[in-house]
Amino acid sequence: MSEKSLVTTAYELMSEAYDRGDRAPKPFLELCSEICDRLGLSEEEFTRLVSRFYTDLTLDGRFVIKENNTWTLREHEKYKDVHIDMNDVYSMDEEDLEEVKELEEDGEEIQEEEEEKEDSNYEEDDSIVTDDDDSDENN
Repeated sequence: MSEKSLVTTAYELMSEAYDRGDRAPKPFLELCSEICDRLGLSEEEFTRLVSRFYTDLTLDGRFVIKENNTWTLREHEKYKDVHIDMNDVYSMDEEDLEEVKELEEDGEEIQEEEEEKEDSNYEEDDSIVTDDDDSDENN
């Protein structure tokens, strides 16, 4: 097997295809087949590596998944076509917003109660009040 990683090989293959004028997203299985040919991998070898390859491809910022499990390079796409607005992903309806507000209010009340408990452990001179009679004088 070659020293080159599957993801690096995929990047090279897709860059070369783009340079030849093939700008269509590449189906995952076709990409896998081309990688096997390029690296001289048997189908059995690639089957053992395919899940890791798919994960690596997904995590590598150079690649973008399109419709029907087709892939392209991010650098060959327009920003507006591949950018995900996180506000769209994490949008909330009114019910969700109310629930978040309630949780925040509950959290503030709990924090205030804890602060009051903590304050009650101190006397006016800011020393900690304990129930222990372990002082150096008793030893």
